[in-house]
Amino acid sequence: MPKKLALLFLILATLACSLPGGGPTAVPGDPTPDVATLVAENLTAVAVATESGPAPAVDTPTPEPVRTNLVVAYARAGNIVLWREGFPAQVLTTTGQDDQPRISDDGQVVAFLRNGELYSVRADGTGERPLVNRAYLTGFRTPDILEVRIRDFDFIPGGHDIFFELYGETEGYPVPLADLQRVNADTGGPAVVLAPGNGGGKWTFSPDGQQFALSQGAQIRVLRRDGSDDRVVFKFQFVSTYSEWTYFPQVVWRNDSAGFYTVIPASAILDNPTEPSRYYYIPLAGEPARLAEFIAGPVWGSFPFISPDGVQVAYVRESGGTQSLHVIDASTADRTYTSGTFLTILGWNPDSVRVAYHTEEPSNANLLAFGGAPVALSDTPRFFDLEWVSENRYLFRNETELRLRELPGASVLIDSGVSGYDFVLLP
Repeated sequence: MPKKLALLFLILATLACSLPGGGPTAVPGDPTPDVATLVAENLTAVAVATESGPAPAVDTPTPEPVRTNLVVAYARAGNIVLWREGFPAQVLTTTGQDDQPRISDDGQVVAFLRNGELYSVRADGTGERPLVNRAYLTGFRTPDILEVRIRDFDFIPGGHDIFFELYGETEGYPVPLADLQRVNADTGGPAVVLAPGNGGGKWTFSPDGQQFALSQGAQIRVLRRDGSDDRVVFKFQFVSTYSEWTYFPQVVWRNDSAGFYTVIPASAILDNPTEPSRYYYIPLAGEPARLAEFIAGPVWGSFPFISPDGVQVAYVRESGGTQSLHVIDASTADRTYTSGTFLTILGWNPDSVRVAYHTEEPSNANLLAFGGAPVALSDTPRFFDLEWVSENRYLFRNETELRLRELPGASVLIDSGVSGYDFVLLP
């Protein structure tokens, strides 16, 4: 499911964990395969050639049915609402206490939070049920924690199971429990996948849905969806943010689920401004390959973003009080897209050609391809929570309005008073 892209300087604070692991690892600085033997791979075709032999077989995943029917679940005034394009909105809950909806891939179930507890309801408004109640959450309290809450949750691809993580409210700042748990939206019954202290981080499922990468503060693990076959596939030096939140590297899987791409920023940018960020391909069988290095600005200004096809990285570089948006690929070709006094990358368009970014004013959001003129994404006074529906259609919020736009036309209002949303495309 797509995830919401918030302004990066508003990232939820999290803490680093020291976690066990095994299996093949690599540390930046260790020898890695010669990049000259590795031609840029993408998520729909593999073209890895070497001087000593033929290229491996092409990755040609089975085409999926075209998905064109847009369904959006959103929270409005504490109620969960379902909107299908071309139909009137349907109110699913009426308590005035509900928020943060997540919708399953098949569009049949919506999960949401109510007073800190996890609930679900069917897309027709029936079958509302509690999934994770306060009594269950309280069982994870420790003496220093005032209350345990759900930190993040989302549906596992291809079904109605939900992954969720917990955090503890303390007298200071929130403390992640560094766990991973799951519950079924139809039957309930939460269960621990990774015990507190052994999880934490950002999970990204492979295209085949059989495994997920767990990106953490100093390593990336790969596990099967039930938590088994847990192995560390890549280690790296902890990226200092000079604050209490931890940077979790992005993972972009290949379409054949044989490996993924990631970027590791400089570990201590303020102490060593010339330390490069490193762009890697991590196969599940074999050694990691370092594809490119580049000097980027600090992650608290703008994250680096890997393109959906995995073969390019967009990043922001700082020099003499000016920032510039760059894109580098696996051949190390580096191009400057635009410059300004303040730039933050919002992410890539699904076409892997255009990059979305904003300047000093968050409402000033643009879409840009190399050599082209920027296209304004924001046609209203405020702009955030960008989610691409297709290459030229996207959802966003303007203050509390939820809007849909198809370029180059004007945006249209879906509803007002919206505090959060999620969407799915159905065949």
